[in-house]
Amino acid sequence: MFKNKLLQQIDQLKLDLTDKVVLTEAATGAYVITPIIAALAGAKVYAFTQATKYGSVDYVIQQTNKISELFSNKKLDIHIITELTPEIIYEADIITNSGHLRPLDKEKLQYTKEGVVIPLMYEAWEFRNNDLDIKYAKARKIKIGATNERHPDIDVFSYLGDMALKMIFDAGLCPYKNKFILICNNDFGPFIANTLSKVCDSLAVCDMDENKVKYSSLEIDWIGNFPEFSVPEKYKNCEAVIFTAHPFDKTWIGQENTPISINKLKAEIESPFILRYAGDVDESCSNEIQFYPEHVHSGHMGILPSDIGFDPIIRLQSGGLKVGELLLRNDNKFKNINLLEYVV
Repeated sequence: MFKNKLLQQIDQLKLDLTDKVVLTEAATGAYVITPIIAALAGAKVYAFTQATKYGSVDYVIQQTNKISELFSNKKLDIHIITELTPEIIYEADIITNSGHLRPLDKEKLQYTKEGVVIPLMYEAWEFRNNDLDIKYAKARKIKIGATNERHPDIDVFSYLGDMALKMIFDAGLCPYKNKFILICNNDFGPFIANTLSKVCDSLAVCDMDENKVKYSSLEIDWIGNFPEFSVPEKYKNCEAVIFTAHPFDKTWIGQENTPISINKLKAEIESPFILRYAGDVDESCSNEIQFYPEHVHSGHMGILPSDIGFDPIIRLQSGGLKVGELLLRNDNKFKNINLLEYVV
């Protein structure tokens, strides 16, 4: 089944990297598939790795080889490397904005050849400045494209609700017969609400008024225009607040100088419990309010698509590699729908 999903997604996107060189990462967990997808699409792949808390270099190699062996009838051209040499960087046609390669700064990009492209494995509005030196890339005329995760042949956003459920369960809670509040200011909200409103007792939503129409088909209670909200009596004892706000690296919840103060939450909700889907929370307030996870690196999400398995990552990484293909072809559409948004 897993093998077929990889092949079907490559076929669905008509991903063709024949005679191209891709520099990406070799990673653990669901992200192990990135170099596999690129190689199955015909690329020569350099997959950079290093030891992390998730596993040693030997473990990464073992996991990558294990997946590769599923395709023993194909000659996958994958080279796992532990050093980024100028020669390898120069050889690459596509450099993915992947974890082990970050930051893609002048120190690395100075060795790229003319015409190299960088696909972002996420949407343009999610861009983090510390991932990539945009100013230097622009000076070098390196094309960068973000991935439209809502393209019908990628459709990663439809997993956002499953991710919210995973976070609820991991926090020791359950949706059945319980009430939840969703506080949001970005495009994740309606997708999360679409799932939660069907499985929990009731769902209240605070989002920007301009987004209200996106919830019109859902059974939810609208409680405010982000970041302002007023919690009805029926939600005072809600099980938890799912919180997602952009920019992800801005402190949204904290003391009185933040958009949503701890005191406001405590005044509106009995024993508020914040599920940190995305958006920074002042962790020094842990003695005043409960939140989960207890620690999230600034600018990062508290739950990732990989936390719910391979399916969303197969779609996300193949979509990002398709962006690389389109960048090389000076195109931005697939099946007459925008799949990439040019960043540079």
